[in-house]
Amino acid sequence: MTNQTMLHVLQGSSLHSLLLLTSKVLSRSGFGEVQVLDRRETRQKSRFGGHELMCESTFGSLPVKVIVKVINDSVRLRMLDELVGAVQRTKADLGIIVSPRHVTASARKLQDHYKASRVNIIDGTELADRLTRLGIGVRPKGDVDFQFFGALEEVGHRVTAFMKMGAR
Repeated sequence: MTNQTMLHVLQGSSLHSLLLLTSKVLSRSGFGEVQVLDRRETRQKSRFGGHELMCESTFGSLPVKVIVKVINDSVRLRMLDELVGAVQRTKADLGIIVSPRHVTASARKLQDHYKASRVNIIDGTELADRLTRLGIGVRPKGDVDFQFFGALEEVGHRVTAFMKMGAR
């Protein structure tokens, strides 16, 4: 039941909070340095085709780059196509789309077609599982830490307000 609760909390989270959570998951999972790119609000466009995170690391002595698109919507074919284009354009080694929601039926049906383009999907259920497994946003007994998520949203609002002040 905890993962259903976690999934519900994730689906109610802001894009900024999802960016921070995804960044933490990627860091703890060994994706190296995670950079938050341009977009922080859902209505903004970014010069990186809507991608919000980039991970850079090394595998042995080889550099590795991963482009991560975080969305607060269902994963659709159009989004997967955009991610394929960004992976090719940036010469990234891998693309990941992260959503707290589900993958649409058409995207799920054609998901295998995107493997050659090195694009993977982390949907809401998998994101909730990863957060729980890594101990992010959960209390020691495994329950969802609502205080953590509330504080995360508050920090997000303060950062957004601060950035708007600098844009004047």
